[in-house]
Amino acid sequence: MRRNTQQYSRFSQISILVFCFIVASSAWAFGFLINESQVNNMLALTFPYETRIGNNAISLSDPQPHFYESSQEIGITLNISLKDQASGQIVKAKTMLRGGIAFDNQQQQLQLVKPRVERLDWLDKSSVSDQNLVEQVSQLVGQDLPIIVLLDIKQLMGNTFTPTLNSIKIKKQGIEINF
Repeated sequence: MRRNTQQYSRFSQISILVFCFIVASSAWAFGFLINESQVNNMLALTFPYETRIGNNAISLSDPQPHFYESSQEIGITLNISLKDQASGQIVKAKTMLRGGIAFDNQQQQLQLVKPRVERLDWLDKSSVSDQNLVEQVSQLVGQDLPIIVLLDIKQLMGNTFTPTLNSIKIKKQGIEINF
């Protein structure tokens, strides 16, 4: 029951965000701020994120946004869990991804561009039997990763709604968007 309530709440908050986009597209020069709570709701649509690399299952979860107005970047703190499918061994860490933000008008996506791993804090890497896995993942610190889609408007609305963004800025309280 709680999950349904959370999903309904997320849906209603995303609906409000989409409504703001619709209103913004009909206004001549309209802007609004997506605050931390709304960014958390957007991230909840993308995370948890699971993938496989070789024999390892990787799960990213519990995103928390951070806003860096001076550098116009967003940071996302995540929990990362790596599981060796053969041995069942699991290692966990907390990581910080940080990158710029952009809205791709053609793809209709709000994106984290040139995200890089700022830091990786292992919870207990000494107990992991596969130190090679730990070393491989640790080498990602400071490296650029592929673009991360924070919000895909086409996926939410289809092709009927296509706003054109004029500017996007990171503020201490969130993301300022102007159409």
